[in-house]
Amino acid sequence: MTIGKGLGEVLHPVGRFGKGTGKMRYIVLFGAVTLAAAPASAAVTPPAFSFRVSADGVAGGGVASDFGSVQQTGANEWLFSGAYLASPGTSLSWTYLVDSDPFVTGTFTMTNETAAARAYVIDFSLPIAPALSASLLSGQVAGTLTDANGSGSALLTSVGGGFVYSALADDAFVQGLMANASHQVSTANGTSSFSGGSFGFPTPVAGPAINLTIGIRFSFSLSAGDSVSFSSVFVANPVPGPATLMVAATFAAIGRRRRTS
Repeated sequence: MTIGKGLGEVLHPVGRFGKGTGKMRYIVLFGAVTLAAAPASAAVTPPAFSFRVSADGVAGGGVASDFGSVQQTGANEWLFSGAYLASPGTSLSWTYLVDSDPFVTGTFTMTNETAAARAYVIDFSLPIAPALSASLLSGQVAGTLTDANGSGSALLTSVGGGFVYSALADDAFVQGLMANASHQVSTANGTSSFSGGSFGFPTPVAGPAINLTIGIRFSFSLSAGDSVSFSSVFVANPVPGPATLMVAATFAAIGRRRRTS
């Protein structure tokens, strides 16, 4: 996989214990995503990566590949791009790189095209394989708020003081970021970028068994006529088994002996 660097891009190593050679892999958290498609020896069905948009309780959505394009970029990696118009007055576009083995990372932009502030819940969900008997979790989020209608102001807040970003495992909450959030733009056509924080970097946090899906939920209120873009990542790694830990400890001991010899 080839990943091209974009403005403000951050790279983090993601350990894959018990997967092939156990090599470290890198994923793009933020910024432009440019990938070279990996050649496929046979036709492979992409995962049913899906989205759901709820605007003031009115919900819609579906399988992401039905609303745009999907490209295989690695053995288990797929790049989804698309757009969706939710009724009434909500437009959504996205670019997400996913791996059913599993991680979800990418960006989406949403515009409130109505004349009033609205509360939104946006879910992105990915089926995983194989299931994880226990997990190690990492996640991160950042965004940009834009006064898209030139009114001179834009406002993004969390709903009821809750998390704007929620990491989900089997549709259940496991970690959250941006509680009690409030971000504002106070110039016509202005923008304001913000960091929503992270968890599990550099050391992943312990998570539950995950059997079916991982996902990210965004819950926020957005002012009339304005736009917000979010860049985010959620990674779930399997917990290393005893054999893997023994191999890692052996290599660490060899490294220490070399440094002292």
